[in-house]
Amino acid sequence: MTIRDFRYLVAVAECLNFHQAAHRCHARQSTVSIQLRKLEDYLGIHCFDRGHGSVRITGEGRECVRQARILLAAFDAMRAIAAGRVDALAAVAVQGRQSALSRRRPEGEQ
Repeated sequence: MTIRDFRYLVAVAECLNFHQAAHRCHARQSTVSIQLRKLEDYLGIHCFDRGHGSVRITGEGRECVRQARILLAAFDAMRAIAAGRVDALAAVAVQGRQSALSRRRPEGEQ
């Protein structure tokens, strides 16, 4: 697994189209498809239901995408540290807190 694989995962989840996701990631559609198959095989799950011209995200896939977004945000924060961009790191931290707060459910709600 590579960071790029997680970027492919998120892109396909957002586009629900392998061709569009590949274009967004500056990759070939076949590369995105193959890498996601490898990721799914490694994890032992199916992130997407693939049909003729359609892609749907599975429940397991939805959770993997959520985790991939967290991983990518952390990776981008580490890159900002390495580049000495402390302001960028602070912005990522604020976004992460806002995202976490927006996912919280009211008390008693499950």
